[in-house]
Amino acid sequence: MRRILFIALLLALIALGVGLLVPRLFNKPAGESGPASLGQYDPRAEQQVFNVRGALVPVRWARLSFSSGGRLGEILVQAGQQVSAGQVLARLEVADLDLQVQLAESELAVQEANLARLQQGPSAAEIVAAQASYDAAVAAHNKLKAGPSPQEITIATVALQQAEKAVQRAQAAYDAVRNLADIGARPESTQLEEATLEYQRARATYELAVAGADQAELKRAESQMAGAKAQLEALQASLQSSGIAAAEASVARARVSLSQAQFALEHAVLHGPFDGQVTSLAEVKPGDTIHPGDLIITVADLSELQVEVTDFDEWGAAAVTPPQTVDLLVPALSNRSLRGQLTFVSAEPVTHSSGAVFYRAIVTLEQQDPDLRWGMTIRGRLYRPGPRR
Repeated sequence: MRRILFIALLLALIALGVGLLVPRLFNKPAGESGPASLGQYDPRAEQQVFNVRGALVPVRWARLSFSSGGRLGEILVQAGQQVSAGQVLARLEVADLDLQVQLAESELAVQEANLARLQQGPSAAEIVAAQASYDAAVAAHNKLKAGPSPQEITIATVALQQAEKAVQRAQAAYDAVRNLADIGARPESTQLEEATLEYQRARATYELAVAGADQAELKRAESQMAGAKAQLEALQASLQSSGIAAAEASVARARVSLSQAQFALEHAVLHGPFDGQVTSLAEVKPGDTIHPGDLIITVADLSELQVEVTDFDEWGAAAVTPPQTVDLLVPALSNRSLRGQLTFVSAEPVTHSSGAVFYRAIVTLEQQDPDLRWGMTIRGRLYRPGPRR
């Protein structure tokens, strides 16, 4: 009895070993040490068979996001809705962006007008007038800064003395008749008032002449001189090529600013990239803050699907040359059979977190099936002529 049990156990171990090793031997091309999932040799068909897995994806699909941030203005579509190329799907609030475009347009107009004026050039009369204004401003500033001259002080002193004597004479005449009746109506009273006012004016003039200009007057004179100089230099610079070159640079900068403002306004609106269907919408509402790159809408053309192979490893990529025929099965549709052509294998690999290397491959369907849906799992068998025996 013990011997029978031992023989049964030994046979079970042998069967288990065969079950593990035989599939690997048949799924690996002769002479290669690649993964077992790569394929197997079929001597009857004299072909190598490569088993692949993948998923259905649209030939055309796009995830739409705004290139700049802002507040969401509105979303004009719903999930499942058919849209056309160029149709407005969503937009940000654009009041500020409109204002930036208007300001940029105004700045460009100013710079273009300035350039046109410089290219035309100022007249000789404008240059002469600007030079005269500047000379006058310089003279006025220098005079204030230097203070009153001795002659001006002498003139102010003499005027003050004369006014003082006139007041004394008028006072004496007034005193001579002050005891008479109706004194307010006599000429002596009027003369005294006029002499007193003239004396006050003369004294104020004298004090200003002696004191000289204050800081406020000097600042005003300096400002007037600087303004006259800037105007003269601008006219003179307009006669030189460097002035025109600077104006042309200003126009170029204004045009760039306008282009940037227009770009921001245009990209605050999402348009349909092609005819298709809205397959998903972000859970956002008007007024929400949107960051650049936030996914808003996914649009796909579901009328044409293809298979994206997800497990095409380096052995498979090295063994095939597109186009290659692929037999396909759709497990979700009771293993419905399809046929396609392997039309693309990427030149650049994708390394998974496990360290395995895979290549993106695309299988184009020979016929579209209306029951197929985006994301369905696909299993396939790819044929490639093998060596004859």
